[in-house]
Amino acid sequence: MDSAVVFENAIRIQQALSVIGTLMLTAYLFPRQATVKDFEEYDFIIVGGGSAGSVIADRLSECSQFKVLVIEAGGDPPMESLVPVLYPYLSNSQYDWNITSVIEPNAGNGRKTKEFNLVCARVLGGGSSINYMMYVRGCPGDYYPWARLSNDSNWAYDNNLPYFIKSERMVSKEILQSPYRLYHGTKGFLGITRENRPETKKYLQAFEELGYDIVFDVNGKQSLGYTLPLNTIAEGIRQTTAYTNLGANKHRNNLYLLKRTVVTQILFDENNNAIGVKALTHDNKSITLKAKREVIVSSGSINTPKLLMLSGIGPREHLESQNIKVRSALPVGLNYQDHWLLQLSFKMEKSELPANPIKSYQIPFPVVTGYVKLNKTKSCAEYQTVNTIVPNDPEGPPLSCTFNFKYKDNICQNLYEASKGRNTMETALILLHPKSRGQITLRSSNPLDPPNVFTGIFSDKRDLEDYTSYVEDFVKVVNTTYFKSVQSEIIDLKLPECTDWTFGSREYWRCYVQTMATTSLHFIGTASLGSVVDSRLRVLNVNRLRVADASVMPSHTSGNPNAVVIMIAEKLADFVEQEHGHHGQCS
Repeated sequence: MDSAVVFENAIRIQQALSVIGTLMLTAYLFPRQATVKDFEEYDFIIVGGGSAGSVIADRLSECSQFKVLVIEAGGDPPMESLVPVLYPYLSNSQYDWNITSVIEPNAGNGRKTKEFNLVCARVLGGGSSINYMMYVRGCPGDYYPWARLSNDSNWAYDNNLPYFIKSERMVSKEILQSPYRLYHGTKGFLGITRENRPETKKYLQAFEELGYDIVFDVNGKQSLGYTLPLNTIAEGIRQTTAYTNLGANKHRNNLYLLKRTVVTQILFDENNNAIGVKALTHDNKSITLKAKREVIVSSGSINTPKLLMLSGIGPREHLESQNIKVRSALPVGLNYQDHWLLQLSFKMEKSELPANPIKSYQIPFPVVTGYVKLNKTKSCAEYQTVNTIVPNDPEGPPLSCTFNFKYKDNICQNLYEASKGRNTMETALILLHPKSRGQITLRSSNPLDPPNVFTGIFSDKRDLEDYTSYVEDFVKVVNTTYFKSVQSEIIDLKLPECTDWTFGSREYWRCYVQTMATTSLHFIGTASLGSVVDSRLRVLNVNRLRVADASVMPSHTSGNPNAVVIMIAEKLADFVEQEHGHHGQCS
C-alpha cells in the first residue's frame, strides 16, 4: 500500500461524497432557508450556527416572545457528518474554511507543508458536525482560573456541572446502572454513548500495571487515569447540534436560519450599542439585519476574533494599521492556545486474520483514553492519550497519517511497512496545557480574506521539554506484561530529521516531538473571559454584544473542548433569558 495512493484515494472518496452532497439528501432534517428582507429586525441575531450557536438558538427560541435569527456561513451537514465512521473525510473539504497557519520556525518538519491545516467548520453544527466525537468535560481544577479571571465563582466547576447535565442525554446502560449516574443527565438533547468493545480490556490492564488508576468515567468525580471514552453518538447518529437542536426544533415559527451567509461587520449606534450586522449572502448580495435586543457571536476561535476586529474591537495599534476605527481597544486575537498532538505507533500481535467489518454507527476501531500527570502537585492531567486498537493491515492508520495529520509520505509509508501482519496501537499523545501562546491578526480589512494565525507552537521552550517527558513516560507501556507477551515494539518511523540521535534516547524523543507535533484543532482563548468578555460573556466597553464559543475559554480544559463549548452556550442562554425574559421565565 503506497501512502501517496492512500491520499489520492481519500481525495476521490471525498469528491464522491461531495457529489452525493449536491443531492441534499439530509436537508429534510434541518430548518429551511429563511426568507429575509434588508433591514428586517429580530430580537437576537446569532452569528454562527455551530456547537454553541445552535444551542443558544434552541434555548432562546423556547421563549415564544423572542424572534431569533441564526446566520451560518455554511450549509446543512452532509451524510458523512451524520454517519460516525465517515468522520475522516470531513476535514479539508467544502465543510471546512480551509484556513492554514503562518509558517512556524519551531515545528512542522514532519508534515507535507510547514503550515498547519487549521480545520475550522463551515457547516451547520460547526465543530460538532466534523469533530472526532469525544465527550470530555475536563478536570474540575481547569475551571478555577476561569472563576478567578472573571472574578465570578459562577465559572467554577461545581457551578458549570448543572449545565453539562442539562444538555446531556446519557444512553449508556453501563453508566446509568453505575454510581456515575449522578454526574449525567438523561433529559438533554445531546445523546452520549460509551466505548465498550472487549478488545479494550487487556490495554486497560496494561496501563493499570504501570500504576495508573482505571477510571470508569473521567467525567465523574475523578478526571485522572485511563478509561473508555464517551462519544457524542446515539441511535447510530453523530450528535451534531445542527441535528439535536436546530433540526429538532425546525418547526418553531420564531426561529429563523440564514445559511451560506457570511457576516462581515457588527453594526453599532452612537452609544456603542450593537444594533445589527452586515452580511454577504450566498449569491453575493449585501444585506443589513437589525437586532432589537442583542447580537451574539459564536463563530469559533478563529472567525470570532476576526469579526470583532473588523467591527472595531481589538488591539488599538493593529486595528489602526488596517485603517479600522477603534470602538473598543481589547486584546482580541491574543491568548491563542491549542492542544498539540503527535502520533506514536506500536506493533502488537502478529495477525493475518481478516478484520471484523467496520460498523457505520460507531468509531471505526476500539479506543482507550488516558489522562496523566507527572507533576504530583498538579490537580489536573498534563497529557492525554487517545489509543486506537487497530487490526492488521487496515487502511485506517495510513489514511489518518497522510490525509488527516498530513505527515510526509515517507513517514506514512514507513508506518505501513512496519505494521504489516501486525495489529497495532495508534496513539495520539496530546499536550493539554501548553505555555506557548499564539495570536490571530487581520490579513486585511477585507472580510473575505482569511486571518493570519500565528500558532506560537514551542515559542515557550518549556513546552518542548515537557512534551518530551510525556512521550518518555508513555512509551514505558511496552514494558508491561501484555505488551511484552506480544513482542510489542515502538514503530521507528525513520525520521530523517532525527538520525543523529539514538532511537529512544531523550534527544531522539525531543527531535521526534519537534518533528511530529501538529494541531489537534482545539483552538481557544482569542476573546477571553476576563479580558475581552465579562463574566456574563458581554464584550467589554460596548453594549448588547456577547460572545459564546471556544474563544472565550481563557485557559484550556484537560480534554476535547466540544462539551465545554456546549456548556458555555447553555450558560449564555440562561444569562440572556434572565436579563430579557419576564422575571427569568419564557412566556
